[in-house]
Amino acid sequence: MIRVQKNKKNRKVGFTLLEMVLVIAIMMMMSFYLYSTFRTVNYSHLKVAVVNDMHDYASLTLKAIENNLCNATSIGDGTDIKLSDGGDYVLINDANALPGFTQYHTGNGSAKWGLTLKITTHPESKTVHVVLELTDRAYPSSGIAYTDEVTVYCPSCQAGNMAALSNADSCSFSNDPITT
Repeated sequence: MIRVQKNKKNRKVGFTLLEMVLVIAIMMMMSFYLYSTFRTVNYSHLKVAVVNDMHDYASLTLKAIENNLCNATSIGDGTDIKLSDGGDYVLINDANALPGFTQYHTGNGSAKWGLTLKITTHPESKTVHVVLELTDRAYPSSGIAYTDEVTVYCPSCQAGNMAALSNADSCSFSNDPITT
């Protein structure tokens, strides 16, 4: 009987080309799924951040308006509280209501949010109702993106010193002392 010994030196160790291609294909598919998942999560986070900033902008602007109106002795037609020419921000006495707060900008450099201001007075209850609507100019077809409102009680304002405004886009106010 002849004994045949296999030569261990001729035996090759390693992966075949087919095995390597298969591993690379699996890794590419897994990386595609991971990338799409991370992208979806990141995009959702950005949308939430924009909505939060929109909420902050609206509530801080309304708080500035409330701070100016709560001590008013008279409220009427005028331009002490109004929108800027482009509707980008609210002006109080011709100054930005939130000077340090800048909003996002679209690709053409204009402000991302368009504002609509509606002021309604109720002389009998000495209140002013202010509604601030924000629209997303990047997606104009989406309509109103966020609405916030506040009702301000003006205890120093006499009913006769309060003009009847209904959904006005501006108003004036005076903090002059009451004369009797």
